[in-house]
Amino acid sequence: MTDADHIRDEELELFALGGLPDEQAATLKAHVASCGECAMKLAQSRGNAALLAFSAKAERPAGTIKAELMARIRANHEREEQDAWALPRSEPPSVQSGTVPEGPGSWRNWVLVPAAAALAIVSLALSWQNRKVSQALEKQRQTTQTLLHEREETERLIAVLAAADTFAVKMAPAADTMGNGIVKYNARLGMLAYSAQLPPASAGKSYQMWLVPANGSPINAGVMGKGTHPLGRVWVAEVPPNTEAKAFAITLEPAGGMPQPTGPKVLVGAR
Repeated sequence: MTDADHIRDEELELFALGGLPDEQAATLKAHVASCGECAMKLAQSRGNAALLAFSAKAERPAGTIKAELMARIRANHEREEQDAWALPRSEPPSVQSGTVPEGPGSWRNWVLVPAAAALAIVSLALSWQNRKVSQALEKQRQTTQTLLHEREETERLIAVLAAADTFAVKMAPAADTMGNGIVKYNARLGMLAYSAQLPPASAGKSYQMWLVPANGSPINAGVMGKGTHPLGRVWVAEVPPNTEAKAFAITLEPAGGMPQPTGPKVLVGAR
């Protein structure tokens, strides 16, 4: 079995393909466990077997192939015992006839077919596992981004509230509407934070905050979401720095907001 204290390459290949008898396989495994060189060659043989399995065309054997295979093995064994010098048959039976092909390469096909199926199952299992890992990583990435966004929003809110030159404006209902709100504005930073208590917007509509400057058109200060903001019912917006604010207003606009106010005023507040 060994050649200069090492397993022969052809036996390593047979073992990688599962073609060695149990007794020889056990002896080979015991040797490989203590021989680094043979272990390396065995790993290479297994890799070659895997490549062959994926490149081999999978064929489904006939339902009686196992019984015919065992019958052929018994017949060959009896013939070898009767005549140890008997030559192999020159023309092996074809696969289409339902018999087991003979020859040095044909038996490998019968080993590689189930090996290919097993490797395909392993490949599918690994692919499924990779998808689960990728999904978990993507979920973790989204969670991290959400936390970073929440931290940035909180830092912006603290910057507005802590500044000495920030002033507050109370907002009152306009016309026959209901609700109330408050705005904290810092012109130097170009930032405002606001909170409002309002009834739910009707279908297809959104509340939108506006800064009304001393000169020029109203400036969009953001669409008020449905309580999904990381700071709860508090919103933070950026506007051009050093903009003098004359008033603030909340209007009811089409869902998603508008570049300029088009709907009715809901809350208003003047400095």
